[in-house]
Amino acid sequence: MNELKTSQHRYTAAVLLNDLPIGAHFKPSELHITVLQWFALETDEGLFLNWFYEHFAHLPAFDATAGERALFGLKKDVPVSILEPQEKFMELHKLALSWFGAMGARWAEKDPYVGDDYIPHIAQRHGYVIEQNQIIHIASLSLFKASRDKDDVRLVAAKAIFDEQG
Repeated sequence: MNELKTSQHRYTAAVLLNDLPIGAHFKPSELHITVLQWFALETDEGLFLNWFYEHFAHLPAFDATAGERALFGLKKDVPVSILEPQEKFMELHKLALSWFGAMGARWAEKDPYVGDDYIPHIAQRHGYVIEQNQIIHIASLSLFKASRDKDDVRLVAAKAIFDEQG
């Protein structure tokens, strides 16, 4: 069993548009759809990763569509594309929230956008624009970890593959 403790890290769960393997470095600028905001917890990482796979592996894969554009962020200056069907993402988000509660985790951000405040979206990035009506295949959920005292090194800690037979 992995004896690494989670207390040295914070975690987030997101869908990546360009797949990365476990152990790869994740840059915040990479296109992703956040499912669960940054959080912290105190447990053995091996047990925690097992929980992640038990809850998220083999969920049905689905297609999403980039819908209307909006401006998010505190200053409403971050262009995003809202994703449809929102119900599918809400189901994934609610499952993540129930998993979060069962683990005894706590938020690592002051005001996380969760529950009714969660809106599935992709932030537009310099050099890559999501076109309206673009189809995005949702086939996995990745778990990322970052050191609590550094924000520049983020790693893919786990990746739950969804069932293509859905």
